[in-house]
Amino acid sequence: MNTSSAANYEFGDFRLEVSRRRLLRRGEAVALTPKLFDTLLHLVQNHDRVCEKEELMQALWPDTAVEENNLNQTISALRRSLTQGAGEDRYIITVPGRGYRFSAAVRSTPKDAATIK
Repeated sequence: MNTSSAANYEFGDFRLEVSRRRLLRRGEAVALTPKLFDTLLHLVQNHDRVCEKEELMQALWPDTAVEENNLNQTISALRRSLTQGAGEDRYIITVPGRGYRFSAAVRSTPKDAATIK
């Protein structure tokens, strides 16, 4: 994914710094694998609609044949990275039979804007 000139995104207590490929929660880095970062970025950039499963698999594994279970595991790991309490899932909604939707309000900010504290 080309992220060199992209804006940053803020939602809840988080800031997604695209060019640095990092996620911050209240200014502290959240460990994400490259695949989790790419998944989150795709969902955040398309927060205004449902991302179909096939679309996500093609975006995340463009030259690889993968099963839907790979996507399910990736979404599950991403949810764990975004939550602090058991059963808390306020960012990624499963749309049965279709895909996923990023449910938080997202604000795009310039690359050099100050970090959320």
